[in-house]
Amino acid sequence: MTENLNIPDELQGTFKRLMYRVPEKLRSDSHTQRIIQLYLKLGGEKLAKQQIEIIKLRVREEERQSKAEADASEGSDIEDESSDPSSSEFDSFGFSFK
Repeated sequence: MTENLNIPDELQGTFKRLMYRVPEKLRSDSHTQRIIQLYLKLGGEKLAKQQIEIIKLRVREEERQSKAEADASEGSDIEDESSDPSSSEFDSFGFSFK
């Protein structure tokens, strides 16, 4: 995971511990690793933790947006079926849907 990064020996343990806080899908991402390393070197563990929280918020927001888009596309499929002029308001057993 960290073989291509120049992490000082004194920060190796802290870096590895912090990477477990990063969302799993980004742990092996070299860009994310470099960002955490930079924040750790420049501002210490506290600043690196703050950046990890920002990363987590972004991931949650992306997941929320993709879920909302998926729900919206499912909703539009349902609306398309109900607005079909050839569809009946009764099912095959004669029960009303409207």
